[in-house]
Order: sequence, then C-alpha cells, then structure tokens
Amino acid sequence: WQKKNNKKMQQKRKEWEAKRATGECPEPQERSTDENGEEEKEKFTPSPYDTIPYVPPATWDEDALSERTTSLGFVEYKKYEEVEDEWRRRVRISCFPPTEEEAKRFELHKCLRSLPQDMDTGGFFVTLFKKVKPLSKDATERMAAMARESRGGVEADAHKKKEAAEDKKEQPAKDNDGDGDAVMTDSPAAEEKKSEEKSEAEEPVVKKAPTGKVGQHKHRADLGNEDFIPSDPSIWPAISEQYGLPATFPKEQFMVRSTGDAKVIYFITKSIKEELIDHGIQNRVTVINSGLKGFERCSIQEKSAKYRVNQEAIQYVVPYMTKRLISADMDDFYACINDGFLKLDSFSESFQNSIKELSPGSFVVALKGYEKDVAKKMYLSMWRRPNCINCFVAKVEMEGLVSKMRALGYVAKVKEQETEGKDSGAAASTA
Repeated sequence: WQKKNNKKMQQKRKEWEAKRATGECPEPQERSTDENGEEEKEKFTPSPYDTIPYVPPATWDEDALSERTTSLGFVEYKKYEEVEDEWRRRVRISCFPPTEEEAKRFELHKCLRSLPQDMDTGGFFVTLFKKVKPLSKDATERMAAMARESRGGVEADAHKKKEAAEDKKEQPAKDNDGDGDAVMTDSPAAEEKKSEEKSEAEEPVVKKAPTGKVGQHKHRADLGNEDFIPSDPSIWPAISEQYGLPATFPKEQFMVRSTGDAKVIYFITKSIKEELIDHGIQNRVTVINSGLKGFERCSIQEKSAKYRVNQEAIQYVVPYMTKRLISADMDDFYACINDGFLKLDSFSESFQNSIKELSPGSFVVALKGYEKDVAKKMYLSMWRRPNCINCFVAKVEMEGLVSKMRALGYVAKVKEQETEGKDSGAAASTA
C-alpha cells in the first residue's frame, strides 16, 4: 500500500481526476456482479474462423479480412491517426504501409517483400541493384588484384607491393602541390635512409620451392579455378551406345572443366548455360562450382564405355536410358541399398536374371512405378561384377532413400522377422 500511495502515484491520480473532469478520460466502468455477489465474466463467443486445421478465407478482399479480424477479437487500425494515445508507443507509424507518395519516392515497386508466414523465414526485402557507371580506377585495380589472387596468388602479392611502392613515390609530389607555402624536408641522411628502405621494399618476390615428398607432382590442377567448357564430342558415341541414349539427349548441357582431363562430366541446367555461361560470365568472374556430376570416368571398365553414371545427376540421365536400366520391386531395391559386395543370391530370381544379362560395368536400378518420377529420385547407381554388384551411393543418400521407402509404407522383411521373434519370445516368457 505504501508503494502504491507514494508521491508519484498521488500525482498521477490527480492528473486522471483532472482529465475526467474535463471529459478527456472516460469514467471507470462499474463491474457487474451476479446474485452471489461475484463478478460476472464476459461471455466469450468463439469465432467461426478459429478452426483447426486452418481454413483460408474464400476471398482476400479488404471487407472479408476486416470481418475475420474483428471476429477473432482483434482491433483494426486502418491508419495511424486512429490509434489511441496510450497505444502509440507500441503501435508506431512504421507499422502502417507507406503512402503513395512515399512508395513512388522510394521506388518500392522495384522491391519484393517476403512475408515470414508465407516463406517460413524472417521478413526481408529482395531488391536488384543496377550498375550505372564503371568502377573507379582504384576499385578496378583492386578487383583485378583479387582476380589474380584467386587464380594464382603470387602475382597478386607482387602487384600489391608494386602498388604500395608507387603510392610512396606519389605521396611527396602530392604534399608539395600546395598553395605556395614552404614545405619542410628531411635531412640528406634521412632521405638516404628512406631510399634504402624503399629499395628493399621493391625487391622482386621470390617464389617458394614446392613442398612435399620427392617424386610427387609439382602442381595438381585445381578444378575450382577452371572454366566450364563443352565436352569433347568423341566421348559420346560410346556412352550413348552403352546406355542407349537417344538423339534427343541434351549433350550440350553436359560440360567439363578446361583441364584437358575430362574425368567428370557435369550436368548444367539450361538456364544457367544459356543465360550465364554462353554470355561469357566466366570471363568476368571465377565459377567455383556449378551443376551436378552426371558421368565419371572409371578405370575398372575396359571393354565398354569408360564413364559410369554418377548418383548426383542420375535423375537427369535415367529418363533417357534405354539400356542397362533395371526396375526392381521394394524388396530388391531395399537390398541394393548396402555397402560392400552384394551377392546375387540375396535378390529375387527375376532380379538375378536381369543382372546376369548385363555385362560388367555401370548400370542403374530404378524402383518400380517411379522410373519416370524425377522428383522422387528413386534410382541407384550400381556396378556389375562377375558374381556380385556394388552400390555407388553415398551413405547419407542411402539413409535418405530408406526414409523415402518408409514414407511409401515399406517395412523391411528383416525387421518383420525380428519383431515376430520378439513377440514369440514374449509369449513364451508369459506362458
């Protein structure tokens, strides 16, 4: 009581009483009581829009949204002037949309607003900046140095030291370009000392000797700095013959790095190739990574094509394959998702016969019913050996494929047998 009846509270009461006397503040409402003298609670009427699951409105016009807002117990303010004074510290003017003049001045029609409730993210804006004039000389030199550094490193360091030496040379000239005032100069001994330091700074950069064991390659090509170029047409006849690829297969979207050693053939989307790579984007920036591995050269394969299908872009190759493609049921497909050498007798007889018809090399297993479903990607990159097969899929993706099969309602037979054994054991112990 002492805390509520201090000088500050007494002053506030006097202010409220003065406001009530002038009509600025409404009189306090008397609380209604029931027959027992208890305070009557306000009757709550649930809103017809408060449903589980959520049902979106039939129309998104302003009247429908206002009705829904009011029925849910909210108070709608269409403009900042409608907000009460005591609420203006919480409901600020920035909560309301800008006026037409403000939107035109800030050119908000060029921005895209992403709402958190629609994108499952925080609220943010997306806008596009346009370069209207060339960069300054200093900025151009810095960008060129960064490009050289990303591709080499040593040349960029030499450029930086040379640029620093030139700045030192130009600095005295700039200091002397005054309005005729006298300039203090160093003594001859100090100038001689500075010239010696400058000559030491301008010494050429000496490359360090390569480290490593004797007999190793001096430098292994860094694929992250090599451009994407069209693949050699001479490699495609053998690949098309082995996997039965038709003439409509998009070979132009499969590119290699410009190292002269096409170990990996990458699949590049049509939009990236036509709108970026074909327009010379690699002449201005360094493309570190792009596309997915479509084919990879394998030294094990001798008689047939030298490239196997890679799991990364397998969903873009399988729809065109007419050879070395086997459809498997749930059990055989699940049995393929394993490490190591998989013996043929662990599969069904029909699946064994399909494998025996293939020559050693790469082939693909697709889940029955999902051969053309690219989005599901129920494919496996496999390797045929004389008496067994291998699954060339990363462990993380194997777990993802198993999760997809569980979502489709598949339960492994091994687990069913284990559950049956546990149930029989429990029944025996109960008896």
